[in-house]
Amino acid sequence: MAGAPPRVLVTGAAGFVGRFMVDELLARNYDVTGLGQESRPEDFPKAADWYRADLLAAASLDGLATAWSGVVHLAGNTVPGAFRNSDSALANASMMLTLLEHLEAGRFLLASSALVYRPGPRPHGEDETLEPQGLYGLSKYLCEQLASVYSKRLDILTARPFNHIGPGMQPGLAIPAILERVARARTEPGPIEMLGRDSVRDFIDVRDVVAAYVGLLEMPDLPRRVFNVCTGTGQSIRQVVETALTIAGLEREIRFAEGSVSGDDTSVLIGDPARLRRVTGWTPRYSLEQSLRDMLSAG
Repeated sequence: MAGAPPRVLVTGAAGFVGRFMVDELLARNYDVTGLGQESRPEDFPKAADWYRADLLAAASLDGLATAWSGVVHLAGNTVPGAFRNSDSALANASMMLTLLEHLEAGRFLLASSALVYRPGPRPHGEDETLEPQGLYGLSKYLCEQLASVYSKRLDILTARPFNHIGPGMQPGLAIPAILERVARARTEPGPIEMLGRDSVRDFIDVRDVVAAYVGLLEMPDLPRRVFNVCTGTGQSIRQVVETALTIAGLEREIRFAEGSVSGDDTSVLIGDPARLRRVTGWTPRYSLEQSLRDMLSAG
């Protein structure tokens, strides 16, 4: 008789990455519980359970199990531009601490960020010196320090994902904003005006991100504890705009203001995925073009 499926808790399950994470786990026959501070969303998968909790209030976790096959921690403020003061950074760290204090056993996967790295032109490796960028990067750096402390009790892994893209992204973020401008260009003449600089980023589809997370959850023995989740290839913002224009069948001049729009706006941020590929066999499936096509199709 087959055993019960592994039980996995996903915090921030109603968010952009969380929705894809839950779908990926269900597709692989996991027993999934989503956690969020809101009531269960009407469109949340019926096959998954829901637990309502505020990770800034420890008492709200009183009814939550303390042992899981895996925990994927996605909860927190994930929009770098929203970090105007230290409160958001401290809130992200506090949520992590509340969750770690509650748990007693299981593999814990922290979704950190590439913004813990010092800016530089070469692909970043996991073992290099960290220099968090902006308050968002600082919040993730603080979460990583907590992971180090609690690793004596829990099996904690840290994933450092680079720039997520894919259908369902929050409007107003950089890539959805670009696609919105391209859509307007169908009826509005003139150049595409970009507020920031022509930065280079390691864009990775959210569906590839969650596949990497599941791969890390499933590995039986991992002597290394930190993994980049990225493609290893840099793409400029200009390339993103040009690709979107090509998909839309348009030609437009692209202009950059060249100013920095936030504290984490570095000119080049690329990762090295060699460790993740070597350990899990994971490889990205979605190209930049396919991701943008799917985003445009989804509206």
